[in-house]
Amino acid sequence: MNRSLLLIVCDFLLISLLALARFETPEEEGLEQEVMPEDPLQAQEDIIDALKLSLELEQESNQNMAASLQKAQEQLDETANSLQARESALEQARREGEILQRDNRDLQTDLEDRIAVLERKEKQVGDLSVRLEKQEKEAEEQVRQMEALQSELKEGQAAMAAAEARQKELEKANREAELQAHALDTQLQLAETETRLVRQNLELARSEVSIIRNENQRLQEHASQLATRVAQGVSAQTERLAAIEEEVRQSQPRSPNAIFADFMGSGMTIEVRYQESSRDGDERLVTVQPVIVRDGEGLKALFTWSDLRLSESDLRNRELDFRGAIRLGNESDPLGKMDFLSLDTRVIVVQLEKAWEPLIETRPFQIALEPLKFPRAVLVDREKGHYGEAPFKLDIEARDYFRVDSRLMNRLMGEYSPRKSNVMFSQAGDLLGVMVNRKYAAQVDNFLPGVSVTSGRGEATLQDLQQAYTRMINQVRRLPEDLR
Repeated sequence: MNRSLLLIVCDFLLISLLALARFETPEEEGLEQEVMPEDPLQAQEDIIDALKLSLELEQESNQNMAASLQKAQEQLDETANSLQARESALEQARREGEILQRDNRDLQTDLEDRIAVLERKEKQVGDLSVRLEKQEKEAEEQVRQMEALQSELKEGQAAMAAAEARQKELEKANREAELQAHALDTQLQLAETETRLVRQNLELARSEVSIIRNENQRLQEHASQLATRVAQGVSAQTERLAAIEEEVRQSQPRSPNAIFADFMGSGMTIEVRYQESSRDGDERLVTVQPVIVRDGEGLKALFTWSDLRLSESDLRNRELDFRGAIRLGNESDPLGKMDFLSLDTRVIVVQLEKAWEPLIETRPFQIALEPLKFPRAVLVDREKGHYGEAPFKLDIEARDYFRVDSRLMNRLMGEYSPRKSNVMFSQAGDLLGVMVNRKYAAQVDNFLPGVSVTSGRGEATLQDLQQAYTRMINQVRRLPEDLR
């Protein structure tokens, strides 16, 4: 409902109520006064006047609203004109931007063309400079050659003058030689006679020399036979002395300090790298210090499976990149084939090239021929760098293993306590075996391979490692419980 109409209705109702109302006054001094009602006609006129006034107010309000609407329409028209002007300005700016971009591209292309032309001109100038330098060098060389030719010409002229003088001297000498030729003919005849006599004497001397040469050849053959016999005797004597020295060495025990010094003195290490099976998959580097052992085929590096620190989860990794290197000082060779020994696949051997032999300063260890000659063994802990002595003996149930005394009381008293992967040497300084646990050591008396693995990346290396690990697990399970 319109607000003005609502005001008019409200005013009409209010006036009607006022016209029909009766007002009573309180009694004064016990007298009643009568109130006469107003004239009804007057009331209607008042209502009509009020309605007219309301109508005039409504008309004035409508006029004000019309003026406001017209003003708002004018503002909207101005806003629309302003927006249209802005749109046209933006369109003009966009067109100018496209023109500027096109001009910029044209300028860029022109600039690139000019740069290319300048580079070609610079290259041509450089080539011309090189040619000029080459021509200057050739001109200098020609000048030097001309100077050399002039000096040679002067020398040739001097030589020609000297040759002419020499020719004159030769002509004079020829004339003198012709005079002497007649005298020489006579002397030649005498010389021919003397030559025949000398030839006869020479034939006699040759026959005597041949006889003497045959005699010397027989003497040389006899001397060679004597020298061979002497060399054989010296070699046999050297072998006997070496055998005596080895026998003396085997019969006398060496100090554990000397054995440990020979082990540490080799300085050789084997570095192995592979991808771990952890969540991050970091590359792991393992450094192993092997034992250098000599056999009939050369040198070998010996260590154990536990030194590699490979787990079952690592062997399940299809992306396993197993590689290594043999290092000694500044020398390095890639790790090739590893042999898991058939006597116990927990022991691993790597064949060393002959080129390593002169680089190893200490004496390599030999396999013990009489392992039970001494009752005690020298044990070396490669990881901690400790060593000590412990008694050992053969086990009747496992003849290929040594039982090492590892009593709890010895450990409590501070004596050396053997542990897994310790290397076991005899007191003579020979290799006995490798500890496979705290109580037993596998006797190493041969290097027959059970499984061979070649380091590298791929299915072949992974399958070889898995096969070697499976064979090791099966072999260990078949052993008595104390040997596992």
